[in-house]
Amino acid sequence: MVKLRYYVDVLSSWCLYCEPHLAEVRAKYGARLSYEWRVALIKDLPQSRAQVEWFYKRSGGISGLHLNPAWFQGSYDSRDINLAAEAARDLGFDDDRVRLALARAALVEGVPVQYKNGAAELVATVTGAEPEAVLKLMESREVNERIEQSEREFASLGVDQRPAFVLRSSIGDAAVFSGIWTAQPLDATIGAMLRDVDKYAAFAAENPPLPAR
Repeated sequence: MVKLRYYVDVLSSWCLYCEPHLAEVRAKYGARLSYEWRVALIKDLPQSRAQVEWFYKRSGGISGLHLNPAWFQGSYDSRDINLAAEAARDLGFDDDRVRLALARAALVEGVPVQYKNGAAELVATVTGAEPEAVLKLMESREVNERIEQSEREFASLGVDQRPAFVLRSSIGDAAVFSGIWTAQPLDATIGAMLRDVDKYAAFAAENPPLPAR
């Protein structure tokens, strides 16, 4: 078994670019790969529409997906939209559906859902909850503490870029990726980890346990 923890900011273009590649890897390894996502807020955000357009021109030329800068409406941070994604867990949506709906609404459709009310309304649409209930969860201590905890975890990794991935195998091997967005590095690492897991299991099946001394 390999556990994959994915650190993401909903407004990160590179996180959105990585999503189909991540889905490919998860589909390939199935039950042998456990998965969870955690919020890691971006601090150094674009400060103008011109900056957003510049970043999207550069990254679109690399990824092949040209994003929509129309969501940028002036001063903002990414906390509210990520709080909305995190709040959806408490509505029974612990998978990627709500998080991806928020990301696509902003980055692909250009809808300014980065603000509290807009984010809550979209989450309500996806989940069937009332917007007021979503807002209450977004403002709750529990949801805010979960994001603060995941940010501390991310900071402890000593990396800066999102997407970030932490891979840990059942025999104790670990790998950290930061800024990697394509399937190949993840696929190669998970495959190598699982081969070692299998070798350990085969050895254990044919040999006695480790001697006491």
